[in-house]
Amino acid sequence: MDFADSLASLRSVENVRLMDRFNNRPQIIGTIFLTSTHLIFVDPEGKRETWILHSLISTVDRLPITQYGSPLRIRTKHFFSAEFIIPKERDCSDLHATLSQLKPDSYEKLYCFLYQAPNHLEKVWDPFLLATEYMRMGVPNPEWKVEDNNSNFDMCDTYPPLIYVPTSTTKSMLLGSSKFRSRGRLPVLSYLHPNGASITRCAQPLSGFSARCLEDEQLLQCILKTNSQSNTMYIIDTRPRINAVANRAAGKGYENEVNYSNMQFKFCPIENIHIMRSSLNKVLEACELKDPSMNQYLNALDNTSWLQHIKAVLEAAIFIARAIDVEKKNVLVHCSDGWDRTAQCCSLSSLLLSPYYRSIHGFRMLIEKEWFSFGHKFSDRCGHIRTSDNKEQSPVFLQFIEGVWQLTQLYPTAFEFNERFLMSLHDHSHSCQYGNFIGNCEKDRFDLGVKDRTYSYWNYVLQNVNDFRNPLFRPQSSYASEVLLPTIFPQTLKFWLNMYQRFESGLLPKENTANTLIQLVDHTIALNDHARLLEKRIRELRFSLENGVTTPTSNEDINELQENHNATSSIEHDSGSSENELNQTTAESDPPKSNQYLQLLNSSDVESGISSDYSPKTKPFSPSFILPHQSSSEINDIPTIERIAFELNSIAVDWRTYHAPLYCACSSPFDSAQRKYNCWRCGENFCIRCIEHGIRLPGLYSTNFAPVCKTCVRSIKTSPLYIDISTSGKSNNRSLTSMDDKKQI
Repeated sequence: MDFADSLASLRSVENVRLMDRFNNRPQIIGTIFLTSTHLIFVDPEGKRETWILHSLISTVDRLPITQYGSPLRIRTKHFFSAEFIIPKERDCSDLHATLSQLKPDSYEKLYCFLYQAPNHLEKVWDPFLLATEYMRMGVPNPEWKVEDNNSNFDMCDTYPPLIYVPTSTTKSMLLGSSKFRSRGRLPVLSYLHPNGASITRCAQPLSGFSARCLEDEQLLQCILKTNSQSNTMYIIDTRPRINAVANRAAGKGYENEVNYSNMQFKFCPIENIHIMRSSLNKVLEACELKDPSMNQYLNALDNTSWLQHIKAVLEAAIFIARAIDVEKKNVLVHCSDGWDRTAQCCSLSSLLLSPYYRSIHGFRMLIEKEWFSFGHKFSDRCGHIRTSDNKEQSPVFLQFIEGVWQLTQLYPTAFEFNERFLMSLHDHSHSCQYGNFIGNCEKDRFDLGVKDRTYSYWNYVLQNVNDFRNPLFRPQSSYASEVLLPTIFPQTLKFWLNMYQRFESGLLPKENTANTLIQLVDHTIALNDHARLLEKRIRELRFSLENGVTTPTSNEDINELQENHNATSSIEHDSGSSENELNQTTAESDPPKSNQYLQLLNSSDVESGISSDYSPKTKPFSPSFILPHQSSSEINDIPTIERIAFELNSIAVDWRTYHAPLYCACSSPFDSAQRKYNCWRCGENFCIRCIEHGIRLPGLYSTNFAPVCKTCVRSIKTSPLYIDISTSGKSNNRSLTSMDDKKQI
């Protein structure tokens, strides 16, 4: 029986118990449902649902049988661990066999090629050009040029089509160096600092014990000469020395100091992918200890050596950054093949050196350049398909993400993005939901046509950018605008509890400062926007009282004004008077009060403006600004008493605190990886599935979309006032929604 038949025969399993290690509540009994993309556990009493994406499942293990049935433990790649007890052993065996076959055996079956995003997320990729980022760094210039020898991936199939090399290099140098470096990954420019010092990256040389390459030696001399401030440069090998020496026996190794003059060699020992994989497994075992003592838990964490590895990566990056900024020397970085430890060190050192990379957009460019364009093996390291070797899996990208997180803990005001952004990056590198992380290099993604067939992760970030902003970010602070050169001590590093045990709500802090700050910022924005609308309405009412204009109380009054206006317009048209005569007649007579009122609407918007604040010094309206003729749509713009009441009731002044609820109204649990949303209309907390972002509230002055719960959306959209306003064709950008928006909601 193949996988399709197995899935068809096993759609659901009932009376399944879900174990919870950190809560004392009774065991949850529910039903497991299998779909083509998710495993779903439904708790009928608590009305809670647990969704597990198939592509995120890491391991499925059968445990010893208990009195309640056969336990099945599912671990995911984003560190969720669920233990289900299935009453019948046969059902457990079938479910285990089915889940074990879920990993696809080819790229074409990955989730990204099946995923259908919401309507607001377009299947459009920004045409990221590597040239754009290098132009920002000032390249090409007299020292560096762009080379298109790799336009068809002939010279190096894991490099981008365009590479940047010293202007003094020749094609023979590049081809010779490419043949001498592992996987053809010759030295190319990675980062150029404003002081002229540069970071270049490559793979290990195929030197063995005595081999040499004159073209490679000449290329490194050309790199040295691009920096006039130093007559030496560093060659950083990010492997332990013993590993580099061992590679010599296989014909590889490291540069011979005798052959490379004016070079300073340094080893920055970072362990290989196998040790890192083993270390992470020990971390997960430590996190799953049942009722450990303090000594047991701390010893288990210490035995993982995980934080020691993070410290080693950070120290290598800091050394590179110090060499660039303080010593003003060029640095060449490599490991074995130049796509794991090299990517970690080059990207982290660039992050330390350039404030630009600490912004959301800059961090995106950094990942595009160092990890996507220069060929990190995401499919192999994340184990996307079944045919990949399990020994090739390793948390290389996770270590980079955690290194960035450790820096955000040291400099909380220097980074525009928050912890949730980093966790999202890690999760989607494994989820296969977006095409960015598919394949092992740019050529793989080009051959698969991911830009034509899948969604981009960066579009998702753009649509939810407010969720990923750091409320503590201060771009004017010294840390945010300068080079960061921290000193890393063992006491400096923290265990990332929100990453590795995010689903254990009993272990997490009861109050999250960052989330509370985000809520305060959003609440302030909502109240300010609402206050500006109230100021506008007050000015309108004050003008009405001062000039004897009666504010319409209903739509009937609006219609009466419109009929009178139409009658006046018809008389003027039938009289045959010229436009100049009409204007003169209008100027000699008192303007209609209804026109004064309508002029107030238009002028008040112009005076205050969407981007400016109301000032009590606003000049009163002059008859010279009153328009003699008003359209029907402008008369419809007069706010009625019902409409003003509708606006006042559409904004919640008080919001529910983030601290109180543990579950959404749909019974989904809130965890540290998910943002809680306050509905701007009712003020209650909701998860992202219960919130809509595509509606404009009538109580806001701006036309920006606001997060509104689905219940409030239905209430607003069924109101006759909402329908009337949305179809009135207002000309002052205060409409609640357009017809196109209504199709999308």
